Amino acid sequence: MGKETELKLSLPSVCLPALRAHPVFLAAEQLGEPKTLDNTYFDTSDLQLQAQHIALRTRQQGDVWLQTVKCASVSVGGLSQRPEWEKPYNGEFDFQDIELKSLRKKLQALQSHLQPVFTTIFTRETYFYKSDTDAEILLMVDQGDILAKGHQVPLCEVELELVSGSPQDLLQLAVELAETLPLLPSDVSKAERGYRLFRAEEESPAKMPPVVLDKRQPTLDAFKALAFACVAQWQANVKGAAVSNDAEFVHQLRISQRRLRALLRVFSPILNKSWVAHWSDVLAENARIFSDLRDLDVMCDEILPSVLLQAGAEEWPLQALQQLVASQRDQARLVLMDHPELQRQGLLILTLVFELHSLEQKSSVDQPLAIFAQLRIEKLLKRAKKSYREALKSQNEDSLHQLRIRLKPLRYALEFFMAVLPEKKTMKIYQSVVVAVRALGHINDHHVSRRVLTGLTASDPQYQVALAFLSGLQSAKLADQQKTALHSLSRLF
Repeated sequence: MGKETELKLSLPSVCLPALRAHPVFLAAEQLGEPKTLDNTYFDTSDLQLQAQHIALRTRQQGDVWLQTVKCASVSVGGLSQRPEWEKPYNGEFDFQDIELKSLRKKLQALQSHLQPVFTTIFTRETYFYKSDTDAEILLMVDQGDILAKGHQVPLCEVELELVSGSPQDLLQLAVELAETLPLLPSDVSKAERGYRLFRAEEESPAKMPPVVLDKRQPTLDAFKALAFACVAQWQANVKGAAVSNDAEFVHQLRISQRRLRALLRVFSPILNKSWVAHWSDVLAENARIFSDLRDLDVMCDEILPSVLLQAGAEEWPLQALQQLVASQRDQARLVLMDHPELQRQGLLILTLVFELHSLEQKSSVDQPLAIFAQLRIEKLLKRAKKSYREALKSQNEDSLHQLRIRLKPLRYALEFFMAVLPEKKTMKIYQSVVVAVRALGHINDHHVSRRVLTGLTASDPQYQVALAFLSGLQSAKLADQQKTALHSLSRLF
C-alpha cells in the first residue's frame, strides 16, 4: 500500500502560460514529454463503490495499463492523504495485493458487477522541484475533459505531490504560486467530478461539515479541527459565488467568514494576539466584498416577495421597485465576477491553511477542553446579557441590532462546543438563542432594506410611494419580532 500526499489546485486554462512562466516552474525540471492519460472509472450500476468512498480506475498511458484503487481521504485546502494500491492491468481486475481484508473482500464480491461509469482524458506535464528546504515535490499540470453519458466538462488542475518533506512544504509552495496566479485549492477529486457528471448533479452551496469534539481533545487541536471545517465551507462556495446565480453560495461563503471570526474570538486566550487580530481584520474585509450582492439577494429573494405577498397585486409601485432592485443585483453580480479580490480567495485560503498547520499554542498550560468551553460560553453569555438589558430598556432598532450582533458569536460557540458541554443545559440555551437570532434577523432585514434603498435613485414618485409602503409594513412586523426575541431571551437571562 502506498500513501499519496498531494495538493490539488484548480486554475483557469487561460492562465497556463503564466503558470509555466512562473519562477517555480522555470526552476523545476520537466520529466519527459507531456503524456496523454486515458482513465476509466468503474462501479456497480447503483454506484456502491462511490457510496463507500472507494475509487477504482484503469489508466492507459501509451502502451502501459494500470489498475488503481483509492480510498477516502480527508482533504482541507486541497491537501489530501489517502491510501492507494496500483498494479499492472491485463484486462481483468486483480485485488489480491490489497492488504486491507475488508476492502479486498468488498471489491472481490462486487467484481462481476463492475462496469465503466465515466472517463477522464487529459494531457499531463510533470515537473520535479526541489525547494529551499530540500523538499522534493512533483508538479503535475493536467488539462483535458471529464466525460460521462455523452456529456463532458473541462478539466484544468495543478497537482503538487510530495516525494519527500512535509505537507507544509506543499502548502508553502502553493502559497508562493498563488501570490501571482488565481489558483484555488480543490477538495473535489476528478473521480467525484466524474460521478457528479454521471448523475447530472450541479455544484451546490455547501454548509460547514460537522465536527464532533472530544472532551479529552487538546484545546488547540479542537480549534484546528473547527477552523479546517470553516475553511472547507469557505473553499466549497468560492467558485459558485463567482459564477452562479444561486444566492446561497454567497450566503454560505459569508457565513464561513463569520464563523471563522467567531472561532478566533472564542479561542483567543490560547492563540497569538497579533495573529488573531490580523486574521479577524482580513476575514472581515474579505466578507465585505460580497456584502453588496448579499444585501441585494436578501432584498430580491426574501424582503420584497414577502412584502408583495402582504400588499397584493394592486401595489404596482412595489413591483416596479422589485424590478429595479433585481436589475441592480444583476449588475452587482457582474461587478463581483470582475473584483480583483475574488481572484485572491485561493491565496487567502492556502495561507490560512498553511498557518493553521504550523500553529502553536500560546500558553504552555493546556486547559481541559470542557472547562475552557464552559468559561468561554459564560463570557459570551455575559456580553449578550448586557446587550439584552440595553435592548429591553430602550427597545429601539439600534439596540436590537446590537443584541443580534452579540448573540451570533454565542450561537456559533454553542454549536462548536455542543459535544463537550452538558447536553440538556446547553441545548436549552442554544434553543433560546436561535429563536432570538431568527426573530432579530427580521430587524436586520430592515437594516438591509435601508442600505439597499438608500443606494437607489428614488426621485420618481412611484418609488417614493413604494418606499413608504415598504417602511409601514416592516414597522408592524418588527414589533412582533422584537417581542418574540425578547421573550425568548427572558427565559435565559
